[in-house]
This record gives sequence, C-alpha cells and structure tokens, in this order.
Amino acid sequence: MPQLRQNIITGDWVVIAPERAKRPSDFVTRDTVKQQTKEDCPFCTNSPEYKKRLKKFDTKNIWVIPNKYPAFVEIKTKKPILSYKVENDFYRARPSTGGHDVVVIKEHDTDLPHFSKEIWIELLETFDRRYEYFDKLCNVAYTMPIYNHGQAGGASIEHPHAQIFASNIIPNLITKEIHHTEKYFEHNGSCAFCELINHEKKFKKRIIFENKDFVAFTFYAARFPFEIWILPKEHQSRYENEAKRKYHTLADCLMDVFGKLNATLNDPPVNFFVHNLPNTISETDYYHWHIEIAPRVTGYGGYEMGSGNVIDVVTPEDTAKYLRDSSKKAKVWEGKENNLKKG
Repeated sequence: MPQLRQNIITGDWVVIAPERAKRPSDFVTRDTVKQQTKEDCPFCTNSPEYKKRLKKFDTKNIWVIPNKYPAFVEIKTKKPILSYKVENDFYRARPSTGGHDVVVIKEHDTDLPHFSKEIWIELLETFDRRYEYFDKLCNVAYTMPIYNHGQAGGASIEHPHAQIFASNIIPNLITKEIHHTEKYFEHNGSCAFCELINHEKKFKKRIIFENKDFVAFTFYAARFPFEIWILPKEHQSRYENEAKRKYHTLADCLMDVFGKLNATLNDPPVNFFVHNLPNTISETDYYHWHIEIAPRVTGYGGYEMGSGNVIDVVTPEDTAKYLRDSSKKAKVWEGKENNLKKG
C-alpha cells in the first residue's frame, strides 16, 4: 500500500508509491554526448566572451562572472528595497535586486561526476567568498548557490558551471524550513536537523556515505526518486561559518555521492543547491545548513502541480541500497563506454 510520509524539516507530506514503478534501475538515463565544442563555447578561456566579460573572481580552476541575463540585478547598497503597488493599487511589486553570478569551471571537457578534489574544494571556497561578498556589499536577504547538470536539469550551456542567486527576498521553501524547524525546537528543545542526523545514523538503511564531518543519505520524505541530503555532523547554521578545513572532507563526500549517481544511473541530469540561514537572521540553535541533491529522472504530473503534494514512485530505502551497490554498476557502464569507443 502507498505510504504518506511527512518531511520533518518543512512539515510537507509526500506519497511514497513504489507500486507505480518497477525498480531503481528503471531510472537509468540514456547515453549523452556533449554537443558544444570548445570553439563555440562562451565559457572557455580562449573564447572572445571570456576575454571581454568582467571577472569578479578567478582561481586556478574557476572564474566567476556576472550572469548576462540576471534574475536579480546587483546593486551595492544597504538601503532597503521598498515594494510598491501596481494596477490601481491591487497588486504589489518590488525591484528584483541582489546579484546573480555564474561560477565557471575552466576545464571544458570535465563534468560534475568527474570533478577532481581540487576543483570541488575551489568550488566550495568560491561559494564561501561569494556569500561574504553579497552579505557585506549588497542589500541581500538570501544567497543560494546552485548547480544544474544536464539539459533536463536546466543547463542551457554544456560547459560545467554553477550559479549563485542573491536575492532581496527569502525563498518560499527556506521560509517554510525556518518556520517549521523553529517550531520543532520550541516543542522539543532540540534541532530537527541534528535529530535527523542521529536517527539516520542509527537506522542506517538510507545512508550512502559518511566520514568524520559529513553524512549523506536518501531523504525519508523524498520529493523525487534518489533525492539525497548532505549535512555537517556538527551543528552549524551558516555555510560561510563552517570550518574551512571541512571543505576537504565535504569534497570527499560530494565526489563519492556524484560518483555513485553516475555509476548507477549513467550520469543523470541533476541539480544541487545549498540551503543556508538567511542573512537577516543570526546564528540559531534550530537551523542547520545543508546540501540537497535532486536527480531529474521523473517529472511532476497533474496531481503534483495541482495539489502541491508529490508522489514518489520508488522508496528512499531502495534507492539507497541501489546507490551503495554502485561499484558493480560502475563496471557495467565502464564496459559499455569501452564498447562504444571501439564501435
């Protein structure tokens, strides 16, 4: 029988209905080949685009540029951005300010599942530096680093790159997370995220990676197949306040998780995003920064769109078991790729 599960962080309910699908291997993606060459890629270091674009940050493996078509326009001011009424004072609007970066990995021929540890560390450090930049210089309420991998994941340019959205509003989902976890703390006297880590470590069935600083697991109330969360074991509400040495162990975690997804699902389209405490709130006992990973192997139907409640067609316990067995699948895909090269 399908089961309703409640998200302990947001309070949302999801439907887990594995009878509607067959098994985790049904979500393996088809082979994909990069179509964009270095010669016509605007993000490559030898392109005219690279030479003329303003570089806001530059390291050995990464450069940061402003998005050409920003969702949030960067304005260096600490003055409040006021809303105003429109259409005979019926609706309310506000200028969309903050900032919108593109974080480009310089190497064209690499991709998310194959990032070196050095690239991961530089990417995590870049997120840290851009948090600091937007917090101090721009009128920003919330900053969110995201990564779109694959066309179905929203990547319009194949060259590997992340984005950083800095907005003058707190996103709806973050507001819900904060409200629900604050309520949880008031009722239970403990952080819901810390309790979540403790439970998953004891339950064990959903954990797919763990080291001294971080734990990764398929999420109990998954909104889509193979949803994965990564949390620091020690309570920390702000990403940018995390001990910098931990970027090394977080890089190990990310390399392992995306390696497993690549090996088992044949490099699926995927998004990941960092959820952090808003700039408008000080350190808290009830919120815990974390990374959410969303493989794009299914779409939402009419019920999901109309109700706001999601139906997931595979259990998080089955997906965790499948991911943990990635070594066997990795060999299968390696053989397949070799055969394709020979052909």
